[in-house]
Amino acid sequence: MNAANLNLERDNYKDLLKSIKDESMQLAIRHQSNSQYVLEKKRKQKMETEHKFTLALPSIENSTLEDISSHFHSIRRSQPGGFCELIANKSQQKFIQQSFLELQRNKMSQTYRDISLSERKFKSMQRKVPHREPLTLKYLEKQLGISKSPEKQILPTVQRQQQQKRKITEEDIKEEQPVVSFFEETLNSYSYAVPSRRESAQIGVVRDRMYVYGGMSGAGITNEIWWFDLKKQEWSNYCSNVQLFITSHSMVVWKQFLVLFGGSGYYDHKMKIRQVYSTLGFFNTLTNQWTTSLESVEPRREHKASVLFGKLMVITGGLDSAEKLLNDTLIYSLESKRWTGQKLLFEEGIAQHAQCTAYDNKRNIETVYMFGGQTAKLNSFPLMKMIFYGLHPVGWEKVQYTGQAPEGRYNHTMENVGDYLILIGGRSQEKKEYQNEIYIFHLQKSYWTIAQRQGLQTKRWSHSSCVYGSNILCFGGIGENTYLPPHIYQIETDNFKIKGKIVVVKPLSTIDEEITSNSPPMIITREQEQDSKKVCRLEKFRKARKMYEQITTYLPLPKLKTPKMRYDLLIHFVKNVLKQIGYI
Repeated sequence: MNAANLNLERDNYKDLLKSIKDESMQLAIRHQSNSQYVLEKKRKQKMETEHKFTLALPSIENSTLEDISSHFHSIRRSQPGGFCELIANKSQQKFIQQSFLELQRNKMSQTYRDISLSERKFKSMQRKVPHREPLTLKYLEKQLGISKSPEKQILPTVQRQQQQKRKITEEDIKEEQPVVSFFEETLNSYSYAVPSRRESAQIGVVRDRMYVYGGMSGAGITNEIWWFDLKKQEWSNYCSNVQLFITSHSMVVWKQFLVLFGGSGYYDHKMKIRQVYSTLGFFNTLTNQWTTSLESVEPRREHKASVLFGKLMVITGGLDSAEKLLNDTLIYSLESKRWTGQKLLFEEGIAQHAQCTAYDNKRNIETVYMFGGQTAKLNSFPLMKMIFYGLHPVGWEKVQYTGQAPEGRYNHTMENVGDYLILIGGRSQEKKEYQNEIYIFHLQKSYWTIAQRQGLQTKRWSHSSCVYGSNILCFGGIGENTYLPPHIYQIETDNFKIKGKIVVVKPLSTIDEEITSNSPPMIITREQEQDSKKVCRLEKFRKARKMYEQITTYLPLPKLKTPKMRYDLLIHFVKNVLKQIGYI
């Protein structure tokens, strides 16, 4: 073979090899592409199956978007192995965002509903008060007709409309006020030893015991302490060694102590001066022991005291030894047993007024209220309350009110029961008449009303009272002619308890008519008519029947047990006789 032919065969062989290589490469590339496509399909199918079965989202309400996104990036497979990183699809992200938006909308709607309900409740709880303009210079100018700015002058038609609106609101308030009724009765006592009749005494309740101390009676001034067990309904007394013969004093209850201050003794006819004291006494009801001290404060009588914040004793007004009216307010700390040194002054002196502590809803603080009393100008004080700057008293201000206010009076009492101030008894300063009505002041609505009295209706002044649960206990005082008997008068203020006590008493004539109307007609003979016309021998029964028909009370008159003999006086007399003889 020639060399040229060999060269040609080599070239052809190389070309064949290249073509074979190219074809093999193309086939390999096609095969690889097909396998990658198949693998991708399989991988997508696996991902979808994992999302369906193994993908568990956390609770959307208690999680955020970041928590859920982190949950997508770290999910454990069902098969044993490592972690696989998964990325959330767009549809999943949209679903999560929409769910979050719906939750936020629901929460906003719930909050809006709660706000609307709270507003409705607030509007329903709001009280209707007549329109009042503040006491400013413009208000005074309008009243006097001296308005400087003619543009702001109100036309008479507008004024009439406003007055009509104001009248309507006051009438609406009167209609909305419920009728309050009280029931008065006497508590039975199962003991022969009873305190004497008295006036200007003071009472207080400690652990179901009502304590009585001081006062003036026909026998004079005593230093005995009497207490009435409200459960056993028995009287008992304690003769103390302390020479505190006082009347017209003040007494408050603090923890287990009875705290006395001031008061007066007997009248010295030679010096023409009444003994007035400034002693402060603590009586421990657990040990029955006294601790007294003379205070460097101006002595006084016919003053009033009350406990404020559970630790301060507030004393107002009074009369000194020269019969001068005092216009100051003293504050004594019961815990540290010191005078604070702060004095609040009135415009004029006052005595024989009423005072008590109550909660002021407008300012959210406990305050002291006072009403009535005697002044130099024969004008008693209106309802006033103490003003505070923080927790420090600053002065006194008049309470604005609506309704029919009580007349001026003195030697009355005022007690706080719930949201009411209850004013009992007293005597008017101008007319000098007994006040038999009981007035109620609503603290929240600032409205005066008159209570309907049921049961006993005793007129009293110069008495003493205290609160025991829903009852007001009254003791002593002066009635229409003489001292009231030494009974405890209980005034019930709870209407639910009053309903159980009221009994309708029908006269016998109406009962006979009902019986005759219900019974069938009877045939009466001539003999029966003659027997009926004969005079009945039971005249006592007839008299009792007439007396019973004249009774017009809600209950039968209470049976008051009067002791036949004062055994305490007898024992005291016997002891003195035995001492004189020498047996003791």
